[in-house]
Amino acid sequence: MNLAAECAAEAAQLTVPGLLRRNAESYPGAGALTAGTRTLSWAELREQVAGMARGLQALGLAPGERLLIMMGGRFEHWIADLAAAHVQAISCTAYHTLSPEQIAYVARHSAASVVVLEGAGELERWGQALAGTPSIRHVVVVDDVPLPDDERFLSWERLRERGARLHEQDPAVLEKLTDAIEPHQPVAMMYTSGTTGDPKAVVLSHYNVLYEAVALNRAVPVDKHQPAIAYLPLAHIAERELAIYRALYEATHIYICADPGQVVGTLAAVRPTSFFGVPRVWEKIAGGLRAALASMPEGDRAGALPVIVHQLGLDQITWPVSGSAPLPAPVREFLASAGIDVLEVWGMSETTGCATANTPGDAKPGTVGRPLPGVEVRIAEDGEIFVRGPIVFLGYLQPDGTVRKETDEDGWLATGDIGTLDEDGFLTITDRKKELLITSSGKNVAPTKIEGLLRAHPLVGYALAVGDNRPYLTALITLDEETAPGWAAARGITGPAAGLAAHPAVRAELDALVEEVNGKLARAEQIKRYRVLPSAWSPETGELTPTLKLRRRIIHDRYSPDIAALYD
Repeated sequence: MNLAAECAAEAAQLTVPGLLRRNAESYPGAGALTAGTRTLSWAELREQVAGMARGLQALGLAPGERLLIMMGGRFEHWIADLAAAHVQAISCTAYHTLSPEQIAYVARHSAASVVVLEGAGELERWGQALAGTPSIRHVVVVDDVPLPDDERFLSWERLRERGARLHEQDPAVLEKLTDAIEPHQPVAMMYTSGTTGDPKAVVLSHYNVLYEAVALNRAVPVDKHQPAIAYLPLAHIAERELAIYRALYEATHIYICADPGQVVGTLAAVRPTSFFGVPRVWEKIAGGLRAALASMPEGDRAGALPVIVHQLGLDQITWPVSGSAPLPAPVREFLASAGIDVLEVWGMSETTGCATANTPGDAKPGTVGRPLPGVEVRIAEDGEIFVRGPIVFLGYLQPDGTVRKETDEDGWLATGDIGTLDEDGFLTITDRKKELLITSSGKNVAPTKIEGLLRAHPLVGYALAVGDNRPYLTALITLDEETAPGWAAARGITGPAAGLAAHPAVRAELDALVEEVNGKLARAEQIKRYRVLPSAWSPETGELTPTLKLRRRIIHDRYSPDIAALYD
């Protein structure tokens, strides 16, 4: 039996509730989740999930119905998600940064029956959705806050107590629920980031998410009970796969970092053996290392990087991973010089996360690695990447509750990404099909390559290349709120951070950066003019998705006067 067949045979025997039961029985006292000073063992986690599953069942949450969750990193998030899986409902975490209008869209489109919200802030933001979505029968609120005078609303504690009593009266019900689940049934869904239009609801099966876990284990084996950090939203496919499904398969001990801004401190405390970061996270780590070096006397810098890496808690990592967007080469090279050989992977929600991966001992810098066992990749004539295999999702949820299959008759999924395969089977991503810029002279330009080169500088937070249907390329640039003030202070520049965008020294540095970047680009790719914006971009202000990707359409609309000025 080959490796792909082995993965398929194993995954076909697994379900999410079945793995939770296995861990509770085989490793009852081992840590499953830690948040702050509290830890739940696998046995305790299953007991909590059992009570919530019986509570949701008592509310009438039926197989195939949708349960929406909006809360941060806390035990209750995992408990609600796993409980929904036990009653064969489809759980979905909504990004915490969604606007009330976006929340209303997700609520209506999903036709959710039950919503689990964290507290008063979420209740307020969900007001429009709760009033306008007749499918929502129950709203469960985790925090102890005043609830509306409406029979749909109930507290988490009340539901937990009710479910715990039912479970105590007849614990065999949980085992029957667990045994009734089939691997190819839906387990969860997630909404895409919506970089180019309305978000789509990606539906995944138990087989999808657990085949991914099995295949990753074959590619990068890890011992059971290894510590890992969860800091990204569980609406993000990478965090959902690593912190829920692979954690169940590997019986990983997950340390929840509720505040992503504290991830560096958590790394130092946990010292994980693997760590996934979107490029922005690795850029910030590289910026922190550079800042630490710059603060030292010049004579002390030699050999200091390994000490700093140890202090950051990164010295135990054997598989540092980057995905979701290209990692700028200068950032990757600097981290490698510090002993952190970040390996890039590639995938999307529709491929259950990682479809190709660079792994320790089998990596090629600048690529996103080779396909996982059992996954096939081919390149179409126009350069678009197609994927086939057990990790390809069931389809997109439709407003009527059906799931629309997106693969062709041969099982191939069109990804929308553009790339190349080399003679060794390593994949290189060059751009998004819908994001390619075509200048007025007909030249095709990949903006992410240019933007990545600009973002490698510690002054730059984000950059957007502009040039579609225009005679030449320009760029909008924002300064990095964290590293730009340090850069300025090291050069004796004082004053408010908001004034840095117009400071002559900053402009001179950015002029030099653009000249340097242009020297690495073909003539059609070079930036002729740029504008530094006075404020940063974030998911909260709308220019970025919750996964920190550019919302190009929104940026173009919002900053159209600035863009027009670049072409005056």
